[in-house]
Amino acid sequence: MSETTVHCDGRLAITVEPREMRMSHWLYAPRAVDLQRQQVLLDLSESLWDLLGTVDETANGLALVLRKYPGDRASVRLSVELDSGELKLGGQPVDPSQLLSTLDSALD
Repeated sequence: MSETTVHCDGRLAITVEPREMRMSHWLYAPRAVDLQRQQVLLDLSESLWDLLGTVDETANGLALVLRKYPGDRASVRLSVELDSGELKLGGQPVDPSQLLSTLDSALD
């Protein structure tokens, strides 16, 4: 059963669909939607990226703390900026079509 939380003064919805990867180890891959524009900003729901939490929330965005399953590497912070619709990793804009490869590169 999916779980949705609303952030940024009701403007950003983050949905996760828990998947059991192995006994008692769950993966919460996120999908983020700008509710004002009805625009999907990020969809990692079919990936191995796990949402650990959110930080640095403002009215204009927040950062997602992510790690890649099986979790044997450091986490990364991916910023979601609502006014521009941009995703940023390390302060650098990320092309949504290159999101998975960019996240993977951050682990090297």
